[in-house]
Amino acid sequence: MAIKPNIGLILQSLSIEKLNTMQETVLAGIETRRNMLVLSPTGSGKTLAFLLQVLQELDENKEGIQALIIAPARELVLQIESVFKAMKTGFKVSVCYGGHHSRTEQNRLEEAPALVIGTPGRLSDHIQKGVIDAATIRMVVLDEFDKSLQMGFHSQLEIIFRALNGKQKHFLTSATRLEEIPSFIPFKQVETFDFLVKQTETKLKLQLVRTAPRRES
Repeated sequence: MAIKPNIGLILQSLSIEKLNTMQETVLAGIETRRNMLVLSPTGSGKTLAFLLQVLQELDENKEGIQALIIAPARELVLQIESVFKAMKTGFKVSVCYGGHHSRTEQNRLEEAPALVIGTPGRLSDHIQKGVIDAATIRMVVLDEFDKSLQMGFHSQLEIIFRALNGKQKHFLTSATRLEEIPSFIPFKQVETFDFLVKQTETKLKLQLVRTAPRRES
């Protein structure tokens, strides 16, 4: 069974005095939520919010990849990895992104880290090659989901979700309001937490999504 993380110690490791309002709201009752969408501006602390939820799902007694975080850019992947390592959880983490040596990633994935963080293109490639075994994944995070769609990663995300059994918990973040959930997402009902300023609302038109698949550098 997963051990409930000591948030006080984690915040101390991160040199953070306390959670902000968004983080506290999202984390309240997280054990009972399966599908969550957080609408909040970039830089508002979503990374810590979803990493704390990820940590709730990790079990030191289980083998294999237990959680998957998908982010649209390698800079974001590395940022999330940095925060997770700074939390000093003791769980192993691996990253996958374009421009990183694929063989190095494969070697690290063979060690079955508890958490994998990656870009849609590289993750879908590893899944298609059988490098990532999705059978043990219990939670999926799509960080800056709107940007992944805008950047043309629709087909890569479809590949990733086809490899999953649909029973995972899901945590989506977005800086814009989605008009609908794409068909490849294995749920239609999602608990939404909206922290966007009404006056600056922008809408993501999903018809813009279906562009030619983007190739990562």
